[in-house]
Amino acid sequence: MTARYRFIAALALPLAVLAMTASAPGMAAPTDAPAAPSSTGRTAAPRDTAAASDRAITAEVQARLANARTLDPGRIRVSTTDGVVKLEGTVRDDKQRTMAMELARSVRGVSAVSDELRAGTD
Repeated sequence: MTARYRFIAALALPLAVLAMTASAPGMAAPTDAPAAPSSTGRTAAPRDTAAASDRAITAEVQARLANARTLDPGRIRVSTTDGVVKLEGTVRDDKQRTMAMELARSVRGVSAVSDELRAGTD
């Protein structure tokens, strides 16, 4: 057996196995079963993931408040814990309070909004 023949034979076997196991796009082998879930119960998100989500929610609420022409975002403090947004500070009137609450509720991931806003100037 020549070295060239051994080289070709060494490549042919893995390629043949690969060709037999590869399937056409969109076609699954009949023995493929859907993956079973590792757990049927609900699991909590890791703390760092929840904290990152809360930070992202806070940033998005602050951005929406800043883009609202009639609100002064510098007078409204925003914090988020477990998806619950807390708005603190002062707004000019109840119309602005309602607007701030609606803007906060419209952010994806917000489960509730805590209204700690005061209407009127201090």
